This record gives sequence, structure tokens and C-alpha cells, in this order.
Amino acid sequence: MFAPKARGWVQDCKEVGLDVLVYCTLRSDAEQDELYAQGRTKPGRIVTYAKAGQSAHNHGLALDFVPLINGKPDWRAGSDAYIHAIQLAQARGMESAAMWKKFKEYPHLQQPFWRTHL
Repeated sequence: MFAPKARGWVQDCKEVGLDVLVYCTLRSDAEQDELYAQGRTKPGRIVTYAKAGQSAHNHGLALDFVPLINGKPDWRAGSDAYIHAIQLAQARGMESAAMWKKFKEYPHLQQPFWRTHL
């Protein structure tokens, strides 16, 4: 359900000349707990509010990406490349965390209402 959308989205991006790097898809519970600890019991800034099992990544229903400009990651939240990639993802029925009111996350795309698919 999510994987075909993601593959189609990557192809859509290629067709319009937008290069994207998908750098995180399925995440283990241990990996999720490590990320959750960041900014709490481990150094760094908080990068997630989801504990193990509470992230769409733990169920193969999310991905994180970055647009590439001349082969280099463009991490600028809200850049034209991010906006274009997000629009293409939304056209494929994916949800973008960039649209969330709290904890906006431009790299994150997921299956809408993913918990109903467990």
C-alpha cells in the first residue's frame, strides 16, 4: 500500500527533473528508541515524539527524504525543491509532516491514517 506510492512518487520526481534521496524507510524498535532518547537521555535535539512501535516507520508506512541539488542534499526546510517534492507526494496520496501544526518535519512522508492499516 505505501511502498507502491513511494516508488511512484520517486518516479514522478524523476520525470520532472527533481532528484530525491530516500534515506530512511523501515525502522526497528531499537532504532526508534535510540532516536526517542535523543534530546532526552542522550545528547542532541529532540527529533521524534514517537517511542518504539508508535512511528509509521516501525511499520513500513513512512519514509524520510531530502531533495538533491547538483547531487548534494538541500536540507533547507521550505525550499522550492522540498515544496515541489511534497506536492508530488500529496498527489500520490501521501501525507507530509511539513503540513503538521506541531513538529513540522519536511523530510517525513507517511501513509495517512497509518494506524488503521495495522
